[in-house]
Amino acid sequence: MPRRRRRFADLERQFRESGGTAAPGSRLAGYIDFKKGINTIEVTKKLTANERKRYGFAIIPFGTTPEDSTPTRYAAPITAYSNAGRNGLNLTDAKLGYAPITGGTEQSENFYPAVLRIFKKTSDTKTTPISGVTKKKYSRTAGVTFSIPFGRTVTSVKDAKTDATESVLDKVDAEDVRRSLSVFAKTQTGVASISYEPEVFRVGKPDLVSPPGT
Repeated sequence: MPRRRRRFADLERQFRESGGTAAPGSRLAGYIDFKKGINTIEVTKKLTANERKRYGFAIIPFGTTPEDSTPTRYAAPITAYSNAGRNGLNLTDAKLGYAPITGGTEQSENFYPAVLRIFKKTSDTKTTPISGVTKKKYSRTAGVTFSIPFGRTVTSVKDAKTDATESVLDKVDAEDVRRSLSVFAKTQTGVASISYEPEVFRVGKPDLVSPPGT
């Protein structure tokens, strides 16, 4: 099951508080028609089949306690489109905590990595199209959005005695990495805004039985 998006969180809140009713011609009325399937969103940027192809990187989650210097990594999905976008923004594997997926990588459908959604302008010209959801005008700047997962980061250091290089897990949390990535991304040409979805571990469907003697 995909992670629930909160794209229309404010309108959804208004919908619940109003009991599903709204003044005719209001933004909420348009949203209610959208929920009914009357209003529809027109997708202006349609990805190709190759751009939609999903790949993955192995990351160390923030919600688990690393057991040693080689903690279990989890597979984090990314589309070819967003992967090309993050490379264009100079968000390297090291910055994002990426490693190649191997046989030891945990592939869990109940793990949702922390994600940055980065909007990059392709023009400074603002337009006022009609929303397919609310049927009201809104201000829009042309651009593209990349969804980029990330995890704990690792630093390579040299042992002072042996001169051997070893990997050391950075003692950082999700907010530290999110802030660092956001500060860096905003230095890249065209980046206008960044949003964030936190990491989520969901409990899988339980396979319950009654205890003995019942």
